[in-house]
Amino acid sequence: MTSTKQPTRPRFTSVKTYKHAAGRPSFWYPPEWQLQERDTPDPAVSLYPDPSDAATFISITVQDMGQPLAAEESSLLAEGIEEGLNQLEECVVERLEALDDVGDWCQEWVCTFVQDGTTRRRRARLFCAEKFLYSVVVQGSTTERYEYWRGMMEWVMLTVLNTTVDMGA
Repeated sequence: MTSTKQPTRPRFTSVKTYKHAAGRPSFWYPPEWQLQERDTPDPAVSLYPDPSDAATFISITVQDMGQPLAAEESSLLAEGIEEGLNQLEECVVERLEALDDVGDWCQEWVCTFVQDGTTRRRRARLFCAEKFLYSVVVQGSTTERYEYWRGMMEWVMLTVLNTTVDMGA
């Protein structure tokens, strides 16, 4: 008789707070996950729940735009998102929506796409808070790996904070 038991879902055993030296971003994450800070002018951090699977990750970047987003600029960001999605091989957008309760401007999308012959799933959130542009990307190396890590990765995504504005409750 074959077992139909689902693999045990990953669970939090503890959390750690990350706060970049520049003050942005900050978020909570499982301390057993591998955290990598990239050496870039703007804060850029990646988290890997399974270091042997580099295509399953959370990526968080913050860019200083120099000034808050002007109303007429928001359509340019939305167009840029659509152009980027159109460049992904066999991209299927499952959801693309504006989130009015996140920052000063926010768009979030979920999509699948093919990379190196493998279908991957990604959830991404691009938002502005004050003069900062945040990008938070959650990706699974496969749709199954995305679903396996989804609860924990999305929880981390929702804890990304600007030092003065709560970005996702």
